Amino acid sequence: MNIKIKAILLLLIGTIFWGMTFVFIKDAVSLMSVANFLAYRFLLAALLLVCIFFKRLRNFDRNTLKYGALLSMPLLFSFLAQTIGLQYTSASKGGFITGLSVVFVPLILSAIQKRLPSFNVLLAVILATMGLGFLTLGSSLSLNIGDTWVFVSAILFAIYIIMVGRFSLKGDAILLSVTQFLIVGLICISYSGVKGELYFPREYKVIQAIIFTAVFATAFMYTIQNYYQKYISEITTSIIFSFEPLFAAITAYFYLNEALTERTIVGGLLIFAGVLFAEIKMKNMFSGLKKNRIFTFDK
Repeated sequence: MNIKIKAILLLLIGTIFWGMTFVFIKDAVSLMSVANFLAYRFLLAALLLVCIFFKRLRNFDRNTLKYGALLSMPLLFSFLAQTIGLQYTSASKGGFITGLSVVFVPLILSAIQKRLPSFNVLLAVILATMGLGFLTLGSSLSLNIGDTWVFVSAILFAIYIIMVGRFSLKGDAILLSVTQFLIVGLICISYSGVKGELYFPREYKVIQAIIFTAVFATAFMYTIQNYYQKYISEITTSIIFSFEPLFAAITAYFYLNEALTERTIVGGLLIFAGVLFAEIKMKNMFSGLKKNRIFTFDK
């Protein structure tokens, strides 16, 4: 299998896990603080990777610590800003604004590279943003302080995506993930301790939520991102992550018996079109059409 296609498929699988986390986290954070929950989630993810890839620890060096620590900062503060924001805004608006990282990634890259995005990238971003709108937005478009916090979270996550694209080439993906998870987990558990919010979960739903998010939505997903993102663009990565509200809706359909609407289907198709346009060279597409081909992927 082409490594680029493999990267896209694995990131899609990870995004499915992200979409499923809503069902598991909802009950957990009603019984314990968010920081406490994040502490268990990230520390368990770090422990899992250490147990599986114990032999790799001998390759740990200063660069791993440096780049892992740098990556942990936007990851941590993105989670915190989103969590604060979602206390004051609706899940639908929060989902849409979080997904706007798909817009912020090309904007930040353009500022760094001092050049405008290509036409196909702009088209991909427009399609993905429209898809997000179909998936998440209702009739209300009023903004509040919660939306501002989630907006900040989206910017921070866009920065994280770009940093992963740069730093994943500079170290072992597993060790970079372990370093990030340990730093985020230790900061969260220290904060919980200072606030007097440490809580040892005994409820089945809480334990289930911690295990699922630690194993699939953290250890698997972020390690996959740290390893495979170097094979695709940051913009394609952000568009793939835009599928999260779609997978959340599908999970809610099966677990909570919520309806799948036409808006959900149209939104998913628009985001899928965005992924295609992000990875297609327009000149190759048009030349391919002349030769009765559909499109050609970048090599």
